[in-house]
Amino acid sequence: MKRNKRKQLKQSLRAKICPILLVSMISAMMLGGCGKRNGSNETEKQSEVVFQYGDHIVTSGETYIYAKAVEERYVDQYGEAVWQLILPATGSDATSMVDLTREAIVEEIVKVKTLVEHAKDYGIGLSDEEISLLKTRAHDFYEGLTDADIEKMNITEELVYQVLYENQIAGIVTEKIFERNPVEISDETARMTTFYDMYFACYTIDDSGTVVPYTSEEKKQQYENALQACSTLGTGGITENHEAENIEKLAEYYKLDQAKEQTLSPQEILEIYGEEVYNLLYSMENGEYTTVIETEYGYHVFQMIALTDARATKENKDIMTAKQTEEQMASRMEAWRNQIDENFSYPESINMDLYKTIVVD
Repeated sequence: MKRNKRKQLKQSLRAKICPILLVSMISAMMLGGCGKRNGSNETEKQSEVVFQYGDHIVTSGETYIYAKAVEERYVDQYGEAVWQLILPATGSDATSMVDLTREAIVEEIVKVKTLVEHAKDYGIGLSDEEISLLKTRAHDFYEGLTDADIEKMNITEELVYQVLYENQIAGIVTEKIFERNPVEISDETARMTTFYDMYFACYTIDDSGTVVPYTSEEKKQQYENALQACSTLGTGGITENHEAENIEKLAEYYKLDQAKEQTLSPQEILEIYGEEVYNLLYSMENGEYTTVIETEYGYHVFQMIALTDARATKENKDIMTAKQTEEQMASRMEAWRNQIDENFSYPESINMDLYKTIVVD
């Protein structure tokens, strides 16, 4: 459970880093001379190297540019105390926001380098106007640095430009990937159904969490209540704005604290209620209600509100598209990363002593 929470937070951090950088990753461009730098450059002294990924040498200055952008964004969103956050855990699993952010920054740099390597596959090119805009942004960013940071991290305006350039290239490569391999989720696949479950439970749960079934007499009374409610429901209907007012009032009258409106996918309905209820619900029309239905949990009277809930279906479609997009990209990135440097890993491939002097803390 704790590992899952950590994984979710790491995914969230990865998703937020790309837009933080000073360049929008949404225009058309081409891979130029930036992207690979060999270790023969005199400015890339071994003492400045945070890590090497394939032929890419990532210096303290380049890492600092990524980290600076992330730091400013997080502090702006969450306040200075963000770096004191600790993900709830115990022992070796304890993880701080600082540690998660460090790892996420390295992963983002590696992702950018990987995408840039494949820019030539998509014929990406930069216009003179786009180059000029990047140079202006690089100048503005550089001017915002302190003299101490520039000297300590050996940052140049050219280096800032390179980071912005590579991010812009990476963004367009990503766009091109999905232009060639679009993620398409149909409305039927994303379908969400909204119905009201007037649920007459036939059990209680005691303080220790033990399920206590109703007696035969109590269960009989619940069945009679359900029949009476179903009969009463026949005099009313769903309103135009799809609010199940009548059935809700009946649920309140019978003090049904577990009765509620449900919005679920077909698969969720099948898993929760079983095949009989699933088939019944999808044979209904909007506004219809069922007779009393018995399940292992008790008695139900269902009222269909929207066989296909347009708003919920759209939201689910967006979620499914994002998930499939992430999975498709992750699979491609894994293959490309192995081609570039199959032995690269975090934190083993990182000069952590140097890195910890750069990143937010």
